[in-house]
Amino acid sequence: MKLTSLGSGSSGNAFLLQTDEQTILLDCGVGARTIQKVLLGCTAPSTVILSHEHSDHVKSLKSVLRRHACEVVATPGTLGAIGHEAGWRNAQTGSRLDFGSVSISFVGVSHDAAEPCGFLLESADLRIAIVTDLGVVNTDVLDAISAADFVVLESNYDEGMLRSSHYPAHLKRRIRSEVGHLSNEDCAAALVHSLTSKTRAVWLSHLSHNNNTPVAAVATVREALLASGEDVPVTALARFDTSQILPYSAPPRQVSLFDV
Repeated sequence: MKLTSLGSGSSGNAFLLQTDEQTILLDCGVGARTIQKVLLGCTAPSTVILSHEHSDHVKSLKSVLRRHACEVVATPGTLGAIGHEAGWRNAQTGSRLDFGSVSISFVGVSHDAAEPCGFLLESADLRIAIVTDLGVVNTDVLDAISAADFVVLESNYDEGMLRSSHYPAHLKRRIRSEVGHLSNEDCAAALVHSLTSKTRAVWLSHLSHNNNTPVAAVATVREALLASGEDVPVTALARFDTSQILPYSAPPRQVSLFDV
């Protein structure tokens, strides 16, 4: 199995999942040219699976469908929000669907969309949790993280940076709300609560361009994990570039405040 992030943040989100049998897009919110460039070296995609209908997750859907005969799979709420077409498939939150050698569970999340979800990808020998947009971490998300060998979890904003930002008060409230996004501290707390000895690596996703930095996000999460006795590699996904998740290659050891 090969899994690549094609970009992560409010500018666009997408993951490319490749197996020996097929190519699947998980969201397609990055630019159409970026997707097409990556797909040039792949088997044509057979399926697009959507987490929710916000533009940073679906904006290139029409472009992809013009070029490729893909099945679209999403929750009924998401399909209703984008306009359910014939041949598209419903996936209920809490359900699991098989796509060849990979099964995908649809994990309900709290976000201001019609029926948003995260994903738990499972093959014969590994599991990957992908949850990119959520305001609070519910039990289903914690269970998905606990089950995973690899975790992709939102770490959207630094509380201090958001507090002092130029954003209007109503937008700050929305971001902090239970249907908004996770702060670095919220992300760290969820991981401390749910990581197990089988967890091999964590990737932080959907970092805010204005209210976060990769250094701040990684440092907050790493320090919380180290304080809880978990020395797990933590990396921030690139905002405008690809990031290889699988096959996994451990990053260089990152210096911690505990080393100073």
